[in-house]
Amino acid sequence: MDTPTEAPEEVNVPSEHVAVVAMFSDRGAAEDAVDGLLASGFADDQISLVARGAGSDESGKFIPGGLMVTVSAKGREADAERVLRDHEAREVTTNRIGATGKVGEET
Repeated sequence: MDTPTEAPEEVNVPSEHVAVVAMFSDRGAAEDAVDGLLASGFADDQISLVARGAGSDESGKFIPGGLMVTVSAKGREADAERVLRDHEAREVTTNRIGATGKVGEET
């Protein structure tokens, strides 16, 4: 027996991921921010620290590039932003990642 198939329906899916991103110019401040986030109850797997354009001179001394700390902080965005700002973040942004699609449509 054939069953009627409904046409796909457009729907907005609520955001399930919130990332708070902060830029640092000082490696020590970025590492202190990570420690502060951990002390505030964020889990290690919620935090990442990435260095871009960084390097070292002939003596091995760190030459800063852009240092970015990202925190998966759904429901605790304000806490993450406060900790990052308290540790000298140059710039802090909160990004909400959502999805749209059609219910019943295969991808």
